[in-house]
Amino acid sequence: MWPIVFVWRGIVLRSYHLMIYAALLVTVFLTVHLAQGEGLDPDRTALAVLLSYIPAFACARLLYVARHWDHFRRDPARILRRSQGGLSLYGGMLGMFGSVIPLLWLLGLPIAPFFDALVLGMLGGIVIAKGGCLLNGCCYGHPTGHWCGVDLPDDRGVWRRRFPVQMMEMVWAAAVLLLMMIWRSTSPPSGVVACAALALHAAGRIFLQNLRDEGPGENAAVRKTCIILIVAALAAGLFISL
Repeated sequence: MWPIVFVWRGIVLRSYHLMIYAALLVTVFLTVHLAQGEGLDPDRTALAVLLSYIPAFACARLLYVARHWDHFRRDPARILRRSQGGLSLYGGMLGMFGSVIPLLWLLGLPIAPFFDALVLGMLGGIVIAKGGCLLNGCCYGHPTGHWCGVDLPDDRGVWRRRFPVQMMEMVWAAAVLLLMMIWRSTSPPSGVVACAALALHAAGRIFLQNLRDEGPGENAAVRKTCIILIVAALAAGLFISL
């Protein structure tokens, strides 16, 4: 739709990169704001989130490449090209969650309240990041004649009437965020909000993935990942509640 914002003296500013950076900032600021309300130190909270971005990006890229290896094996150098794009949301979550736990121990931050703030902050970031997918033309939906179809391009610039999956994912992430913020105001046990948010967002992603034009193999892989995440989140939430 609008993959390149502008070009100036050989410098190319891409909308996808711009929105990803904006999403990272939103995640940090929202996480710090929510964590500070729970009594966590804002500077240490921000540091934990920022440091976790490094493994998050690495895992997000690696999982994307693994799932699309047929496109990368002929030219492996494309893996390191930032202009190629391609990040896996759940790969990023895996890298972030796995790396942030030792960081919290080193920084002296409690795990459960931090994760409540982090997951809600990530939902805010997803809303912005999916706007980048919409502008870039990636993560596009199946062609459709359904009434909810919208004229949108794919990543090759081919315009067709499609399911507006990027917009749907933005709305779903925002809805889950709003619902969890309302629930959080009732003071549930620390950590339960994060578990519920992860399970609810993944459940919606299973439905929305079926509307994306990515093929049965990718759809099956994403559904399995979502199911594993839902089961793990629900089990953790149940353990915390007992």
